[in-house]
Amino acid sequence: MRTIGLLFGFVWFAPALCAQDTLRVQIHGSVVNAETDVPVLEALVEWYDANGKRQAITQTNSEGAYAFFVRTTGALELRVAENGFLEYREVLSVEPGESAHEHVIRLVPK
Repeated sequence: MRTIGLLFGFVWFAPALCAQDTLRVQIHGSVVNAETDVPVLEALVEWYDANGKRQAITQTNSEGAYAFFVRTTGALELRVAENGFLEYREVLSVEPGESAHEHVIRLVPK
């Protein structure tokens, strides 16, 4: 269900509150070199659901930060691949009612 409004001559859509929106969680944090704590730039960060299906992919910014929204609770897997570092995989647990989950990813150099 959506609410439709008119603002300055433009039509906009605002989602109505529903139970599904309570499952939206922001996963955010940074990717750093495990040995030096220096941010890793342009690393690919992916999240996979419990069935192993990739749900989202993002890239770290100039400060090594990443963020995306997930619509899930329970287990999800973060994966990071970057040249010069070992592949990173970690399962995180997202709790019902949680709105944000911060996670620092420490990549080990090869």
